Amino acid sequence: MKFLLISSNKDLASKNIASHLKEYFDIFETDKELLELKSSDLEDADYYIFLSKHRSKANQPSLTVHTPGNLTENNDFGGNPKEVCPCDAILNTLLLKNIYKNYNIYYENNKISKFDVSFEVVHHSPTDLNAPTVFVEIGSSEKEWILKEAGEIIAKSVLETIEMIKNKDYEDRLKVIGFGGGHYAPKFTKLALEDDKYYFGYLIPKYASVYEDVLNQLINKMEVDKVLIDWKGCRGEDKKRYMEFFKNKGIDVERV
Repeated sequence: MKFLLISSNKDLASKNIASHLKEYFDIFETDKELLELKSSDLEDADYYIFLSKHRSKANQPSLTVHTPGNLTENNDFGGNPKEVCPCDAILNTLLLKNIYKNYNIYYENNKISKFDVSFEVVHHSPTDLNAPTVFVEIGSSEKEWILKEAGEIIAKSVLETIEMIKNKDYEDRLKVIGFGGGHYAPKFTKLALEDDKYYFGYLIPKYASVYEDVLNQLINKMEVDKVLIDWKGCRGEDKKRYMEFFKNKGIDVERV
């Protein structure tokens, strides 16, 4: 079982996280931006974990987790239109939970200030990798990107998650795709952190209307037990289309 951890020398947060991992893990380092990478740039692996910065207009300090991909024709941030990388719901959710746990230990010991810890929805490149792919990110400005403690939290969480997956040291839960809500998937983040029923994989926001070509990828590139729809956070016409698609595929849909 091979995990490829990817760091860019052009990304301050990436270099920060990698500096705390090199003692324990070989890092694939590149002089390209992470969003410029394609499958042909990388070694074959069973899992890809990208160590990355996060940007936001609000500059809110944050630690985030998401699978990359383009849900629509829009590929302004690289990759192919309407293509997503494979996703492992267990990997994504264990990363989020470990980051949340380790962040709280640091916060309670006054080692770090207030950060948001959350999922993000599927977005940006790369899109053409052939194994489960996830980004772990420090946001949202240079002040946070270079913060040693933030790098330590992400690095420790990555190592813990890899060990849990290698040893199968995790509970058996439903693997789900979530539809609806905003970019930081607040409802699904809350469920992942507070409810022990689900592992969350692909998360699809309200602002992206997804059609059959991408919906088929979501169920072919991830093990799926159930679909959750944020009922108040999803457009009516999209809800109808999603419900019909998954019903025809024999996959349970639950309103949340």
